[in-house]
Amino acid sequence: MTDPNRPYDPDYGEPPPPAYPPPAQTPGTPTQPVGNTAADAYPATAGTENPRLGLEVGRFWAGALATMLVAALIGLAAVFVLEEVFNLEIQPQADVFGTGSDMMAWVVAGALFALLAAIVLYLLVMSTPRPRAFFGWVVALATVILAAVPFAGEFELVPAILAAIVWIVIGSAVWSLLTGTLSRTVVRRTTV
Repeated sequence: MTDPNRPYDPDYGEPPPPAYPPPAQTPGTPTQPVGNTAADAYPATAGTENPRLGLEVGRFWAGALATMLVAALIGLAAVFVLEEVFNLEIQPQADVFGTGSDMMAWVVAGALFALLAAIVLYLLVMSTPRPRAFFGWVVALATVILAAVPFAGEFELVPAILAAIVWIVIGSAVWSLLTGTLSRTVVRRTTV
């Protein structure tokens, strides 16, 4: 027990006494003044004054281009492995750009899906309160639709199933890569 009347000695090994003892508070009294403060002008958010989000645009689009490359390579690898290695037939994609090859049509389809997903994510970040949640739903629903397209009309079962699996893999890759890119490039806008 220390003597309160003894002066503070730093060599004695005790922590210094507080310079200003905290005022005694009665239970139930507020610790902050009540009224209009600068913090009252903003809605309650997760520790930020301005809930709007922004992006490091250059890094975001670099990640989007890398995602396009991965999606294109998934289409290329899927057609090569399934048709050339396992000698299975996969339902071809519509050759919208006139590539003349089933393999190139899958490459273009994967890259185009990733590009459109990146554009949607960019627009969601700039306009919606929970862009990642909305983006997850958009990509999931688009993937379900694209995986169901091979079963529309007359179809052969195995090629349609293989095409659906490839779309599920492409959709999963695009979702995971773009949300990862978003987590590394999103910034919170601050007020001046």
